[in-house]
Amino acid sequence: MRSTLASLGAVLLLGIAAGALLEQARAHENLRVEDDIKYMPSAEFLRAASLGHESFVADLLWFRVIQYYGEWRGGDHGIDFFENLVDTVVELDPKFEDAYRFAAQVMAEDMGAPEKAIALLERGMQENPKSWWLPFEAGFIEYTVHMDDAKAFVWFQKAAAVPGASDFARRFAAFVGGRAGHLEVSYELWKYIARTTDNDDLRQRAIEYVGELEEALYRGGPVPDWTTRRRVIQMDS
Repeated sequence: MRSTLASLGAVLLLGIAAGALLEQARAHENLRVEDDIKYMPSAEFLRAASLGHESFVADLLWFRVIQYYGEWRGGDHGIDFFENLVDTVVELDPKFEDAYRFAAQVMAEDMGAPEKAIALLERGMQENPKSWWLPFEAGFIEYTVHMDDAKAFVWFQKAAAVPGASDFARRFAAFVGGRAGHLEVSYELWKYIARTTDNDDLRQRAIEYVGELEEALYRGGPVPDWTTRRRVIQMDS
């Protein structure tokens, strides 16, 4: 019992130390990203120092990632360090599904790097083959950002084929496969976002878009101009 408490105490101290190192990195506004990296312990070091509690350390670091993202949204600093932090988190805990999903959204929408987002999701799929969410998110990015219906369809099909997958995956595979027009697809996608996002700003935007699409689809209203892009609008635009 005493050794277990000692181990957990050491891990907690490690997490605090990691947070302090990140604060030190953030204080150096003029440092390049590659210079910032040296202030963050590597995943290998954190794994060795975690005394078998890698997931716990990953959770501690993930709280800091969320805080870092929120500070960026508030204009406190850049976002270049985000990718490196996420990489460390998933190195420590490859099964951390929510980390892949959230980070992919940030990379695709906020960082303008959808290819990196897809690559991260593919990495997560290798570690979490029973997850339907990860291929679903890849399909979502292909459809809304790359606007590639064919690739989106493949990903939605993969998501739908996972045992226990939600009807969402099968529905969007059918939509993108040609059983509905683009307005109907956009309408369903934005309803999905409104129900599932944790971002209050994005949820409000989604609700507004759902209302505009309902007007166009069911009340004879005008087709919104943004539907020609068929993408999720960056919330800082």
